[in-house]
Amino acid sequence: MNDISGRPLAVITGASSGIGRELALECARHGYDLLIAADRPLEESAAACRAEGAQVQTVEADLATPQGVESLHAAIGGRAVDALLANAGHGLGHAFLD
Repeated sequence: MNDISGRPLAVITGASSGIGRELALECARHGYDLLIAADRPLEESAAACRAEGAQVQTVEADLATPQGVESLHAAIGGRAVDALLANAGHGLGHAFLD
């Protein structure tokens, strides 16, 4: 449970758009508070999730780097994570093996 609100905490990576944003919205709709991360701006996703009643914390970081992972870990701050939706990454428009 999230120490601040008593609601469960979901951590969603890649939450700035697409599937990650939709996963964050679903978690918000189902009673989770959120820590959302992406290497792109998160203001619009955070606002949409707050509109669903969630408390939202954001981390803008490149999770392909040790520094980015450390930023996300620091933001979690020892809280229990009830759901982790690891969706970070970019579709490059190539065939899978390319």
